[in-house]
Amino acid sequence: MSVDVPDSDPDLKKWQQQLQWYADNIQDCVMRAEWERLADTLDARHVYLEQFFVGATSFSEHKKLLIKQFALSILEQDAVFISYIEEQKMRSASQQSVLDRGRKAMQAYNSY
Repeated sequence: MSVDVPDSDPDLKKWQQQLQWYADNIQDCVMRAEWERLADTLDARHVYLEQFFVGATSFSEHKKLLIKQFALSILEQDAVFISYIEEQKMRSASQQSVLDRGRKAMQAYNSY
């Protein structure tokens, strides 16, 4: 998270650390192609964010601005993750196509 949180706000600092933990775990899941763990992590992050934002309406304007920056940072990170996943999906589809052609060639060869 690239948002500077003052040390004088331990609650927001804790929230930032928790979001960073989720971001690190999401990145790890994506890099390791652990899709079930990714889904569980995203679900847990969603619940965490919902619980946090329930009380956010009573925050000061400065704190709301920091939270908005956090939200934008999350969206940016998610866009990077989605882009990487889409790239991996295209690579997998390409590899599957090559395998399918190879299988068909082997079947044709074996039928003679």
